[in-house]
Amino acid sequence: MKSQRLQPVMEWLKATDLATVSYNDGSFGFELTTCPVPAAPPPGLPASRFIPVCALAVGLFQSNAPGQPKLGDEGLSVKEGDALGQIETGAGQPHVVRSPSAGRVARVFVSCGQAVQYGQPLFFLER
Repeated sequence: MKSQRLQPVMEWLKATDLATVSYNDGSFGFELTTCPVPAAPPPGLPASRFIPVCALAVGLFQSNAPGQPKLGDEGLSVKEGDALGQIETGAGQPHVVRSPSAGRVARVFVSCGQAVQYGQPLFFLER
């Protein structure tokens, strides 16, 4: 599909509070997602030692790919970019949940197969 045909859809998406728009008619489909800018702490406040890892899509959380070991267990040391799980959406392509920084998984808030909402905290990482 030519980008000029998607441009009106992208502009409309920016004007709404939607995070993701998916379309599929069987022979053609697309998914558009807005990328939120992480909120910075107000000046003068110390940074938290915990980093939230939030869902970037609506769907079912899976703690591993089929046939693979569980990924985001509490106490697990992770590097930046490590996979912590994935979110299965209606669009078909899973959204991999990745660690935003190195640290340790301090808390897991979701279980395998649980429905999650956009922006919902899934994990807390300790720096």
